[in-house]
Amino acid sequence: MCGEVSMDFGKLFGRAWEMLWQNLFLILMGVVVVLGGSGSGFASQSRFAFQGGNFPGRDFQSLELEQLFQSWDIPSFAVAGIFLFTAAILLFGLVFWALGLITRGGMITAVDDLDGGRETNFVTGFQAGWEKGWKLLGIGLVPAIPGFILMIIVITTLVFSGSELFAGEGFGSMGIPGFAPLLFTICIFVPIMMFVSALQTFANRACMLEDKGVIASYRRGLEVLGDNLGPVLILFLLQVVINIALGIIFVIPGILAAMCCFLWPLLLFVQAAFVAFYSILWTLAWRDWTGGAIVTA
Repeated sequence: MCGEVSMDFGKLFGRAWEMLWQNLFLILMGVVVVLGGSGSGFASQSRFAFQGGNFPGRDFQSLELEQLFQSWDIPSFAVAGIFLFTAAILLFGLVFWALGLITRGGMITAVDDLDGGRETNFVTGFQAGWEKGWKLLGIGLVPAIPGFILMIIVITTLVFSGSELFAGEGFGSMGIPGFAPLLFTICIFVPIMMFVSALQTFANRACMLEDKGVIASYRRGLEVLGDNLGPVLILFLLQVVINIALGIIFVIPGILAAMCCFLWPLLLFVQAAFVAFYSILWTLAWRDWTGGAIVTA
């Protein structure tokens, strides 16, 4: 059953704000979390060259793959350099992604210690996250599973449709009805991905504060969510309203800061401060919903 809406949200926000500015190391932890989140995004561009000026159709078969590669005068060492650079960027992003997850978990423990009257700092908080690093990584990978399955489905569909295109049949043989199952699948998987990503917030706290495993953390998180659905929705909507208001207020300063590299540290600091604030907010709410007691069963 859903819990009754009995939280004092004003007191909750006030306590979170007070804790943030009395413990600035939480913002430093937020910086690591932000870097971990931004380091996992990559964009790739593809460039195609066609003979003639027409969109590839039946005449595409006349373009030999060997001739295409022969027309590219790219030294082998340049190709190897690009490959190594890409691999380094991927590795760099994965390392920061892992550090971001570990630091996020450490921030949860630090907030729990501070609210419980225990002393803590950046080092002890990070160590707490490091001790449960494998669990946090597992929890972080779970939201990617639906996306991975969806990616396989999309790629498979495009491969089959592309084979018809290259065979000269075009997309007309499939038409809109041919892609309807793919669109339907996307409409199903996207909400699942969003829900599991949101549930990760609860699973992280079940892992750090109740020492649960990966699956048990999600099970416990779902239990806490179901028992306190009303307050959770209100807190989530309040966060959305705050983000919208901040987006309106900081739209011009944010654009100016993004355009001026000297202001990037300030932009990172502001983003890290709000990441830390929301982490404090949800951790304090978790303590209130669970009575601040560690459940080990």
